[in-house]
Amino acid sequence: MKRFILSTIITCGLSYAGMAQVKGKISGSVSDNQHKIVEFPTATLLKAKDSTLVKGALGDANGHFEFESVNAGEYLVSVTQMGYKKFFTPKIIISEGNNNINLASIVLVEESKQLGEVTVSAQKPFIERQVDKTVVNVENSIMAAGSTALEVLERSPNVMIDKDGNISLKGKQGVRVMIDSKISYLSGQDLANFLRNLSAEQLAQIEIMTNPSSKYDAAGTAGIINIKLKKNVNMGLNGSANVGVGHGKYLRENAGINLNYRNGKVNAYGNYSWNERRQENTNDIYRYFRAQNEMYHADGKRINFSYNHSLKAGVDYFISDKTTIGILVNGSSGSWDSDSALTVTTKYVNNKLTQTIPTANNVSQPWKNISTNLNLKHTYDSTGRELTVDLDYAYYDNRSSNDYITQYFNGNDLTSKFRSDSTLVNKSLSGINQYSLKVDYTLPVSKVTKWGMGVKASYVITDNDLRFYEKLESSGLNLLKRNSNQFVYKENINAAYLNYQTKWNKFSAQLGLRAEWTIADGKSTSYETLKDSTFTRDYLKLFPSAFVQYEANKNHTLGVTYSRRIDRPGYDQLNPFVFFLDPYTYQVGNPYLRPQLTNSFELTHSYKGIISTTVNYSHTSDFMSEILKQNDATRATYQTVDNLAQQDNFGVTISAPVPITKWWMSVNEFNLNYTKVQGAIQNINVVPSATNYYFNSNNTFSLGKDYKLELGGWYVSGGLWSIFKINSQGAVNFGIQKTLLDKKATLKLNVQDIFFTNKATATTQYGSVDIISNNTWDSRQVRLTFSYRFGNSKVSAARNRSTGLDEEKSRVKNGGN
Repeated sequence: MKRFILSTIITCGLSYAGMAQVKGKISGSVSDNQHKIVEFPTATLLKAKDSTLVKGALGDANGHFEFESVNAGEYLVSVTQMGYKKFFTPKIIISEGNNNINLASIVLVEESKQLGEVTVSAQKPFIERQVDKTVVNVENSIMAAGSTALEVLERSPNVMIDKDGNISLKGKQGVRVMIDSKISYLSGQDLANFLRNLSAEQLAQIEIMTNPSSKYDAAGTAGIINIKLKKNVNMGLNGSANVGVGHGKYLRENAGINLNYRNGKVNAYGNYSWNERRQENTNDIYRYFRAQNEMYHADGKRINFSYNHSLKAGVDYFISDKTTIGILVNGSSGSWDSDSALTVTTKYVNNKLTQTIPTANNVSQPWKNISTNLNLKHTYDSTGRELTVDLDYAYYDNRSSNDYITQYFNGNDLTSKFRSDSTLVNKSLSGINQYSLKVDYTLPVSKVTKWGMGVKASYVITDNDLRFYEKLESSGLNLLKRNSNQFVYKENINAAYLNYQTKWNKFSAQLGLRAEWTIADGKSTSYETLKDSTFTRDYLKLFPSAFVQYEANKNHTLGVTYSRRIDRPGYDQLNPFVFFLDPYTYQVGNPYLRPQLTNSFELTHSYKGIISTTVNYSHTSDFMSEILKQNDATRATYQTVDNLAQQDNFGVTISAPVPITKWWMSVNEFNLNYTKVQGAIQNINVVPSATNYYFNSNNTFSLGKDYKLELGGWYVSGGLWSIFKINSQGAVNFGIQKTLLDKKATLKLNVQDIFFTNKATATTQYGSVDIISNNTWDSRQVRLTFSYRFGNSKVSAARNRSTGLDEEKSRVKNGGN
């Protein structure tokens, strides 16, 4: 990995060599044949003699590009952008008397050439940096083929996935994940399971926004990741189908179909996907009680089987050129199962084995959900004045059944027991209803100034019934009232926002303010009398945001951003349910968990729209952290989520896309991050901190004859996750692609985590808690996928719209997704 990183840095340095002996400058601006600016075009400077590459440049948001320090000679300039024909200038001569060339406005023509009714268009690089976000173009990536959405996220800039599938951005937790601009309805491990079941074949792009505007719900202290699904863009009927197979230790399969029909005033669309996979997970947990000279080692292995069916259908009706109404229905079902998962806990006293305690666990978690959205969109005039209204309802049904069979042996003698076997059965039912009404209004007041405003009201009720039983040979199942409970949570959030955007001279700015009033109450009802617990919350919070950008000159742009955001607890985190790993380790919810608030600042510098440097700082109060608590008397350790005092995060990010040659593009990103957490756990002060660096490189090679190759990798030196120190991780990936059947079909082969280096180790130590955890999973895989496009090539895309339940959906627990 070190050689790989070093060679990339050297190559990048060589590509910028030869900038001495300044002789001239070439600049230009790009628009299309509709007189619209073409944003972020790619320009390359070529030698006129043999078309070899001299320099590459990425245009800015105004379509402007520039080459400086051009030696005397004869050149051509090539300009490309996705959806347009490649443009070449006539020969350009740089000489002593002609050293400042300002090209006339370059006009790109939309690509209309067809082969077998398939539009030929340019392809974007895997990773793009734009003014307000980073974009990962998944659709054309070879290495993404056959992957899951979670695995693609893992290879995205500044995104880290921990051993449990939790997502952080620039070292910060509290990321909100959106699907087609709609916040995902899952949280924590359930969100990870959903992303594991979402095939990358369904993805078009991933947008990474570290500081969203006040138009978005204030939830998501680390930012927002928006996963955009593929859309059809043609008239009549068209679609695409895909099928894939992969193998690591076990087989995994996926398939899907996407259809769109547009005729006159009606646009109907839908897609279906299916995913089935087996995956092995192993974990070793070492718990030390040093004062007692005791050590507990839990050696666990489980094979997870999951399947997922997802269906989406919608219809838009165009009442007029200005008014559209639509209905959208999403539904999914599936199950997450684990047969005969086994955790063997061994106890050592003074380094001598004294007990062996195997626990077998059978898990079945079927789930289903459905959501509906009614939408009205009205455009008043050509200035962009617009009104949108969304009415939403969603329902989720989740069930789970867990059987824990534990045996208790003396030492390693499997014939001698120090107590009789026990069987614990857990059955839970969870039902969630969500309602929302959202209205947004955009009011332009000039060509460069506009107002945005809106209101939203949401209501959520969750009902979770958790029951534990002891299995007795004589009387069957006996309800354990002390461990069972019913938890009902109700929440109403009313919000309003105002957003102002303008531009003057070299400055542009966006200022926003959002207010959210939250009213919530929860009640945990025990199956034993006098054990009920309740809580009520009623608070109003303001969330300002500010974005200011200064274009100093054509080469340098500076930006400053600020935002205040909130993360409310997930519904599952509030539920005081218990999930056992073995008799000594388990997980429990916290109904008294408070939301966390984060203030974030960023300073960004962009050089020629290519090399971008960002310095960021954030401060989180009431930091919601995964922690471990311990009962020294029983030797039991349990994981929960609690509020610590604060978290501070500092970071520096450098992004550098480098065109090595006309057939080799390298996109690189480096991040240096420092995180510090402060708080108290069981009256013990904890102040963990860590510094880590992260590097991501993706290289694309166009080989000709419809072949394309990708080689990439990522590495993180370690760091801090909540209060846990994590080890270094990384992976190297490879893929090759061939287009077939007159460009209608694509065959992709890739290998993920070639050297099997993506493993996780986490450690934590405070008070009497002293734990080391090692985790591995089936990360090295070979995948083969085939996709085929069919139908008419001119259908307008289905509308990509958000709904009113975006933030609320992100906090739902769904066992199978």
